[in-house]
Amino acid sequence: MDDEKFTKELETYRKLAEADKSVDAATLAIQALQNHEANEIPSRQKRWAYWISLALPPLGLFFAIKFYFSGKDDGRQAAIICAILTSFSCILFWLTSRALFSGTNVDLNQVKEIKPQDIQQLYQ
Repeated sequence: MDDEKFTKELETYRKLAEADKSVDAATLAIQALQNHEANEIPSRQKRWAYWISLALPPLGLFFAIKFYFSGKDDGRQAAIICAILTSFSCILFWLTSRALFSGTNVDLNQVKEIKPQDIQQLYQ
């Protein structure tokens, strides 16, 4: 339930209480608020998903898919944020690695040609 539906539901309870004095609008509003809060992703879970989306970009897509299909009120919004953070992290990783390789005057083909025996000889 989004905020517009929630406010409409509260307005309906208020009108019912005005029409019939035996209806307890406060109790109905409290129950509606509890149902509204119960249908949201916990903030701690979202926080972890955002951090993982930044630190481990491929895993962020897992959280994006999970939140998108969760059926929670804020699931789509959390999924979009996870996808954006994952994309940002991937682009940042690509730019950083490209800058590191361009600064050393080493191209990717040279890195692919490194043999494990060459690395072992460096340690000896």
